[in-house]
Parts: sequence; C-alpha cells; structure tokens
Amino acid sequence: MPHSTQIIARPTSPRLRAFRAAVSLHSHTSHSVERLDHVRSIAGLFRGLWWTPPLAAGPALQLERAQIESLGLLPLVSITDHDNIDAPLSLRAQPGSRDVPVSVEWTVPWGPTFFHLGLHNLPPRRAAERMRVLARYTANPDTQELPGILDWLAEDPSVLIVFNHPLWDEKGLPPGEHEQAAREFLRQHRPWIHALELNGLRPWSDNRRVLRWARESGLPAVAGGDRHGCEPNVLLNVTNACTFGEFVEEVRDHGISRVLAMPAYRKPRGQRITSDVLSVFSRQPDGSRWIDRVLVRRQGALVSLRTLWSRPRTAAATAAFPAPLQSS
Repeated sequence: MPHSTQIIARPTSPRLRAFRAAVSLHSHTSHSVERLDHVRSIAGLFRGLWWTPPLAAGPALQLERAQIESLGLLPLVSITDHDNIDAPLSLRAQPGSRDVPVSVEWTVPWGPTFFHLGLHNLPPRRAAERMRVLARYTANPDTQELPGILDWLAEDPSVLIVFNHPLWDEKGLPPGEHEQAAREFLRQHRPWIHALELNGLRPWSDNRRVLRWARESGLPAVAGGDRHGCEPNVLLNVTNACTFGEFVEEVRDHGISRVLAMPAYRKPRGQRITSDVLSVFSRQPDGSRWIDRVLVRRQGALVSLRTLWSRPRTAAATAAFPAPLQSS
C-alpha cells in the first residue's frame, strides 16, 4: 500500500485551511508512572524516585482540546497512559467525552531493551480483557506469543497500532544496539503495525530518521506529542475525519498522515523536558501537591512521599532522600 506522510511546519500555514480536525495522539495523565531519573542531566538528583504527571484525566483532555480548538479545528484526543486505561474509561463515563477512544501505551519487553506501542481505540467492552493479556506479557514476556497478541489486537479494523518513538533508547544500551533491535522488531511484526511515530520529545534529527524508516517500510508516520506535563502536545495530526474511527481508517487503510508542528516544538528540547519534570512540583486545581506525585519503592510497591512521610520518620529515613525533597 502506498503511504503519504506530509509535514506542515507551522500552524500559520495556509495548508491548514484544507482540514477540519486535528488529532492529539500519545499524551499522559496522573495514571502514568514514570522514572524521575530518565532525564540524564538531573538523574543523580532523582535516582530511585518515580513520579506521576500532574494532570488528571479531565484537565489533560481539556488542555489538548483547547489547543486544537484555538486553531479552529475539531479536536480528536487519544490519551495513552503507560499500561493503564483508567483515564479514558473515566472520561467515557462523563457527558461531553463519551467518544474518547480507549487507548494505552503498552510496554513491550524485547531482548535487551523494550519498546512502546500506542494502541488506540480498543473496543471498550473488551478493553479490560485486552489489558489483562497485555499486562501478563509485559510481566512475563515470551516473544513467540507476541505475533498472536498483535494479530488479536489488529483483527478489529477500528484499532490503530503505532510503534512509538522507535529510536528512543530508554535503556541506555551500547551505541546501535537499540536501533538494531528496533529494526528487527519491526521486521518481524510489520504486518500488525500501522504507523511509526514522530515524537514530540525527540529531536528533529531522530524524527527525520524515523521518516526515512517509515518510507523504507511502506508505513505512514503519525504525530505523537508524548505530553507528560502542562504543555499541550507539540506535534499533531490534521485530518478531514470527523471521528477518531475515521482517522484510524485514514491512517491504517489508506496510509495517509499529515503532521502539524506547533511552535513549541522549536524550543530547546532539554528545556521542554526539564519543564515537564518540574511540573511535578506544581500545585494542581484538585489540591494535589508534589508529595502526592513523587513516589518511592518500598517493600515491592510504589508509595507517595505523602504516604511515607505521614508515618513516623527516623533520621535515617529522612536522609534517604535528596536534600531538595526534604522540605516543602
């Protein structure tokens, strides 16, 4: 199938007038759990700590919708927390957001590394069953089972499977090892992957390589903003689809993708990522504070600093945390 991926460099482009909607793919809410030390420049300060993004499902949806509506376009938003669908399920129970797709960013261990697949528009009534199978694979991966799982997911024509940030080596492997594994992963599972992702947190040099890889593979490349903080997605898809299902058909069946870069994508990448991390320490309208969103592993489970510090504290326990985290 021929593919067509086009890049619109800025929202002031007259080409934008040809589209009726924009799609925000790949964003996170407080239902995701992240390592705070994934930003290598500040990893020493936060080693051993985890965090949840600051926005709950409702504010996250409104943030993405507002940006798209400011462009005069219909907003279609797919929220993809890590291995968790609580946000879209809760949104679908509320008036005004019953059409939100059930989507997830699935962690897929693979040899020495792991990959993330964006699974968009899962069938709501069978989503819990899907998640049990995905969680079982993530916990106990068997690569021989993976083709069958992907075939089971892709048999529903309304589901979109995206290989998220395929070149992002989050494990810190020796040079070239992650990319070699990613290329082999795509070679083996190409029949069930519908698009590669241009990621809003990756530099353009990486995304340009992904574009070349998509062309070589005969796949479209879609936008994935990968928002974690309080800034809306910096990469969007624009479309003439009126529903998310129609957008899936456009990408999956026709190989069409139009990617729009928002001005914030041109900001220094390190500045944007650090801003995301620092958003952990902002107070949110629901009253939550940073001690609710910073987590530490204790006895095999992640607990918030608020929970931990509400217990009797010893000098040794206090000393276990970086100095900047010992005061509010």
